[in-house]
Amino acid sequence: IFIDELDEQVQQLNDDLLALERTPDDAERLRAVFRVMHTLKGASRAAGLPLVEELCHALENELSRVRDGSARLGPAQIALLFEAADALAETRDTLRTDKTVPEATLSSVLHHARGRGSAAPLVRPHVRTPVAPVPVVAPVVASPPPAVPAPEVVAVVPERVEDARLGHVRVSLQQVDAIAGAAGEIAGIAASLGERAEALAALRARRRASRVRGVSDDGLDQELTQLLRRADEDARTLTGVSGRLGVSARHLRQRPFGELTETLPRVARDVAKDSGKQVRVVVVGSEIEADRVVLEALREPLLHLVRNAVDHGIEPAADRTAAGKNAEGELRIEGSLRGDRLQVTIADDGRGIDLDAVRRGLERRGRPVPSDPDLLARTIFDEGFSTREAATTLSGRGVGMGIVRAAAERMGGTVEVSSVRKQGTTITIDVPISIATMRVVLVEVGGVTLGVPSAFVVRVERADPRKFARVDGRPMLVMHERPIPVTTLATLLGPPFEEPPSAAMLQFVILESGAQRIAVVVDDLVDERELVLRPLEHAGIAATNATVGTALLGTGVVVLVLSVPALLANTDGHRGSMSASLANAGEAPRAPARILVVDDSITSRTLEQSVLSAAGYDVITAVDGAEAWRTIERQEVALVVSDVEMPHLDGFGLCERIRANARTALLPVILVTSLDEPAQRARGLEAGADAYITKSSFDQDTLLDTVRMLIGRSPTNA
Repeated sequence: IFIDELDEQVQQLNDDLLALERTPDDAERLRAVFRVMHTLKGASRAAGLPLVEELCHALENELSRVRDGSARLGPAQIALLFEAADALAETRDTLRTDKTVPEATLSSVLHHARGRGSAAPLVRPHVRTPVAPVPVVAPVVASPPPAVPAPEVVAVVPERVEDARLGHVRVSLQQVDAIAGAAGEIAGIAASLGERAEALAALRARRRASRVRGVSDDGLDQELTQLLRRADEDARTLTGVSGRLGVSARHLRQRPFGELTETLPRVARDVAKDSGKQVRVVVVGSEIEADRVVLEALREPLLHLVRNAVDHGIEPAADRTAAGKNAEGELRIEGSLRGDRLQVTIADDGRGIDLDAVRRGLERRGRPVPSDPDLLARTIFDEGFSTREAATTLSGRGVGMGIVRAAAERMGGTVEVSSVRKQGTTITIDVPISIATMRVVLVEVGGVTLGVPSAFVVRVERADPRKFARVDGRPMLVMHERPIPVTTLATLLGPPFEEPPSAAMLQFVILESGAQRIAVVVDDLVDERELVLRPLEHAGIAATNATVGTALLGTGVVVLVLSVPALLANTDGHRGSMSASLANAGEAPRAPARILVVDDSITSRTLEQSVLSAAGYDVITAVDGAEAWRTIERQEVALVVSDVEMPHLDGFGLCERIRANARTALLPVILVTSLDEPAQRARGLEAGADAYITKSSFDQDTLLDTVRMLIGRSPTNA
């Protein structure tokens, strides 16, 4: 609870400090900062974090003097408060990960605050609240290692704080009511469908009886007609209800655009301060909403774009003044909705893109230099590209802009750039509002059904290939006096897809991504529909980048939804590269491997279960060896992870029983225990354990690596 509160208060503190830095006499903002410190002082006391409480107390005293008029809020005080905001943000992050506070950082800021002579220490002893130890996995060894001191115990958490936040959403009562109402309607329709099934069964029995007796039943057709009409009404009603339910579910996933941009003004301020510049950030469209997964995926790209705009785009104040501009640069971040697409623009009024520097950067790296200025500007998104000859703390390694394009294309989106020399640069990211569902055009090639996001489809056509124009020997479809290159989807995908036989009329989809437009011939145009997307897992980075996900049709067919930007990139001399990465990606999903976790400690059992479940395994549990053996007798498991010391039947005994049974003799067993003595290890190996992991240095990666080593490289291929 304290971490969540700290998160909100730190963001509020940053917003107020950015405003105070511009207008130090804003009394309301000053009171808001004072309230943050006062609130956090009490909250940290309740959470048993005395060092955080001391810091908030010191800054509360400093702000009290400013508020009372005995001191003024100058640049030094503002800098101290920003330093404190960073220390509190670091505290939030370390509490989330290793359940400790950054004592050195907090003490340093506290020392600076007290150095101003305004902060008397709190008359409270420093009582550090102990953190309960959490078992964590050690390297698997076949022989006893040398005795070493046990490392400090830490908790296992998700790799990214953002991922942890994705597990919870705030839901309005109206949304809950809408979903509950739809669920009630579906239950009623299900009951009706059950009645229809019973009526059909009765009619079938009557027809069979009539045939046996050799008599006709004139009323049968009439009853069948009525029954079909009612079933059709039920189907239409169900379609409407399911549509409303889908809309309600999508609303549950949506968050305001402002949550994505809330930290960016502070980022821009810090970069500007480090580079001796002045910048003002304007955010537009904070109230619009998009899927929270989409917003989270855009968080890092926007961070790179903001840093890049201030570092590369905005000029120093003296240069801007000399050029007739305001000394303070402007960075505008705007979110807007275009149908079912989210469009994010980041525009600065800086120096613009130096195309000569871009050209030199490409030549220096031996890369082709486009003659078209727009295409030349787009090369800033190429992986590894940078105009800086030497790397700095802010830029020069050519990573950030490539991340922006990759993130957009992973979601079936695009990124575009426009720039005017000495006037500024605008970068536009266009992505779906939601990647949970997507409107898709289904096409067929080589007997395989594939999906193309409708947002990239300009139109679908049928045309006589004899009427194609030819430019430099390439077939072209002329539309509105504009020639469009023609190719086949089989050509873009490469083997094993083959060119379709020649036909009098060809079917194709015209695709557009950014400035690129192409007509792609397909074997058949199947349908356009809204599909629920699932991520393509365990297929490798190449396949993941070539698709935006998979979808399951009502027929049970798994459809790969292609990434149009990746598909169009395949037209530049890389034909066939997609096919290899997608060779096995369209197979039907298999059931995940089932793992049995056995431990009498609920903490250890829950910890191991969460780690394995998060990795995609199907995890079941048992509280001791006896219950585990009963479970193994009843159902198939791929692997057992067991504690050693347990009541009724310990881990050694369980392992021996598994090995003694012909059906389970080859079942992999991992013993996870706090007993780290050589004799215990030897006994575990003698009992038939495949691996022996100690709790004293539990590491989730070691556990997962051991599991994969024993049952395969992924949860679904065991």
